[in-house]
Amino acid sequence: MTTSGHTSDDTDARTGRERHALDTVDITPTPEACRQIARLFRAQRADAEALAARAVQALDALDDDALAPWGRSLLAAAFEALYEDERARVRHMDEGLGALGPDADDGEGSTNGP
Repeated sequence: MTTSGHTSDDTDARTGRERHALDTVDITPTPEACRQIARLFRAQRADAEALAARAVQALDALDDDALAPWGRSLLAAAFEALYEDERARVRHMDEGLGALGPDADDGEGSTNGP
C-alpha cells in the first residue's frame, strides 16, 4: 500500500482482491451517445427559454391596480428570479453542448447561445 492509502492497480482497495479485466467499464461516449445527449440538452434548453419568456410575459402582465403594492413586489421578485434561473439553465445547456464537441452536431440546431 502507498502512503496515500491507495493500493496498486492490480488490487481493489476496498476488498483487497485482485481486479480482473472485466472489472473495468469503458464509458467513452460514442458519437451516437453524444448526439443523443445533445438532443436532450437542446430540449432542456428550449424548455428553459420558454419558461424564461413566460416569466417575462407574466411580469409585464402584472396589473398594478389589481394587486396591493407588496403583492406586486412579491410576484415581480418571483418572476424575476424564475427568469434568472432559467437563463442560467440555458447558459448551462450551452456549455454542455459546447463540451460535447463536434460529435453532438446532428443538424438539429446550433450549439450557440442566444
